[in-house]
Amino acid sequence: MNMKSANASHTIPRRGESLHMAFAFLLLIVPALALVGCSEEDCLNCVELPRPVVPTGVESVSLDNLIYVQWVDVTYEPYDLEYNENVVGYRIYSRYFVDGDEDDLDRKFFPIGFVDWDENFDQDYGLHWFYDYDAINGERYEYAVTAVNAAGRESDLSYELVTDAPLPMSAASEEIFDSGSSTPAVAALGGFDFSRLEAGRVDPAAPGTTADIRVVFEGDVPYVEAVGQNVSLLDAGVYSFDDGSLFFDGVSVAPWNGWSATNHLELVVNHIYVAEIIEPSSDPLYPNELHYAKFGVVRVGTRSVRIHWAFQTIAGLPELAVPEPVRFEAPQPVMLDL
Repeated sequence: MNMKSANASHTIPRRGESLHMAFAFLLLIVPALALVGCSEEDCLNCVELPRPVVPTGVESVSLDNLIYVQWVDVTYEPYDLEYNENVVGYRIYSRYFVDGDEDDLDRKFFPIGFVDWDENFDQDYGLHWFYDYDAINGERYEYAVTAVNAAGRESDLSYELVTDAPLPMSAASEEIFDSGSSTPAVAALGGFDFSRLEAGRVDPAAPGTTADIRVVFEGDVPYVEAVGQNVSLLDAGVYSFDDGSLFFDGVSVAPWNGWSATNHLELVVNHIYVAEIIEPSSDPLYPNELHYAKFGVVRVGTRSVRIHWAFQTIAGLPELAVPEPVRFEAPQPVMLDL
């Protein structure tokens, strides 16, 4: 278990943002609430509220320029409702993260928001949530949550090691055509370069093409092929919801093995494929860097396929989505407009 401690004296936010207004207001009223059940005539019966218990069940979800953080309400089973009935809210902390930071017991966290006890709450699951809209693709973050009571006393930071890295992904499905088509204009729409993101559809046969993959049809059956020696492909299998639509978050991390020996794989609806790509780097000491991408097949047409894609911009990081299990209902899965 990774122990961390919250320091309420931190006033320098991690990315220069101001403290949540509700939190600032709470600090102003703390002195008036420090003691409960008291009067000026009878101070002997004054009882100071104990510190709340530490929130648990902290998890996060990678989205596009956005991270969703969730945790278990401290008055929800199996917690002692009576002990924590004076909890007024939760403070969310964050910091930039790099590998190895989890071993630094003195690392500093900074407050980025405050959620009242009755806000952002799913009573069916006993979960609160918070959106970090300041998260940006290409950065890694660590998150923690504390509980705050009516006396302003704050629990320790949550113990779970929660790190995340938002990553670009398609907002709608992308149509890739048969690169082997006899019609040049159609064939030119048969490749995809993940690092170009929304502008990723490229001509896989053009001189100096940057395409990572291309689609080819053999009869009526579509296949995906790696373009060049810098791409390896893997079929991670089928992932779908009960209604038959693609469950794109089913693959959260690029596997370490199982890569295709031929880099020529049949494209099947609701299958998710992972690509391991060696990209050129601007660093002269390290001219190449490893990136991961994934794409899921939404639909197979007569001479085209529709895919949903995601690309991890952080070199060497295999994370491609939220780890399982998913216990929250919001945000809803991306519904693709076909």
